Amino acid sequence: MSTVVQVLCVPHDPTLPRALAHGAEAPEPLRRVAGHFDALRARLAQARPDVLVVVSGDHFNQWFYDNMPTFSIGKAVRASGPFPHELELFGVDSYDTALEGDVARHLLRQGLKRGIDFSYSDDFTLDHGFTVPLGFLRPEQDLPVVPIFTNVMAPPVPPGRRFYDLGAAVVEMIEAHPADLRVAVIASGHLSNAIGSPQMAAFTQQPDHPWDLSVWDRITRGDTESLVAESTYERLTAVGSGTPGFLDYVFALGAVGGSAPDYAEKVASTVAPATGFLAWDTVPARTAEVVR
Repeated sequence: MSTVVQVLCVPHDPTLPRALAHGAEAPEPLRRVAGHFDALRARLAQARPDVLVVVSGDHFNQWFYDNMPTFSIGKAVRASGPFPHELELFGVDSYDTALEGDVARHLLRQGLKRGIDFSYSDDFTLDHGFTVPLGFLRPEQDLPVVPIFTNVMAPPVPPGRRFYDLGAAVVEMIEAHPADLRVAVIASGHLSNAIGSPQMAAFTQQPDHPWDLSVWDRITRGDTESLVAESTYERLTAVGSGTPGFLDYVFALGAVGGSAPDYAEKVASTVAPATGFLAWDTVPARTAEVVR
């Protein structure tokens, strides 16, 4: 049977790779961001996974309002990214990886038995929501990936409870896989975010958004029930236009039954939107109500 050996939450801000490439010349808050990526990269290596299940939203790069899967699994032989405009505009590094098709198909089949109707695709590109965290956490590009695309942008967007229960179900389905695999789950999202809105640069005046402080306090204490209930598209959008990307962190909370993390670091500053880094090095017994 397979084992989920680690769950991580990391940001995927596409401006980070170019900014952090400046090393010691980068602003001090960004050097802290780089340090947290380095710390989680080391933890991931220590966990010795055979497979990476990576969860993120697609940023209207290949799906749009007229054709948006709610939860979709990529099951091609290989995948690469990001999109050409992301390479040109942000300088995001390319990432090319084998996919773990057997695990992907296992999740699809088991999901149907549990009433989870995943979409699937053999033809897709990994956008920066996948390539940024993978580039920082596993730059060797040597571990097969199972990408799970989530809709966090195009209403109707599932509520936090659905993401939480799905995270719990995915872990249970992974652990029911007959092969002896060590699997790490990486959720790629963010905290408060207002990209493209008039509040886009609000962090330059108020680095620690009150919502971020409240969310972080509850996550680090393992007190997530009210947080899950409050994480709806409408309430998250009221915080900032891009804040529903936090729902992928809620997926991770479901994967660990809402337990407090082993590693939790947040960087808030006037030079970039707040970033949150979380790691669970052991995944506790399931306590969440699984999707039925």
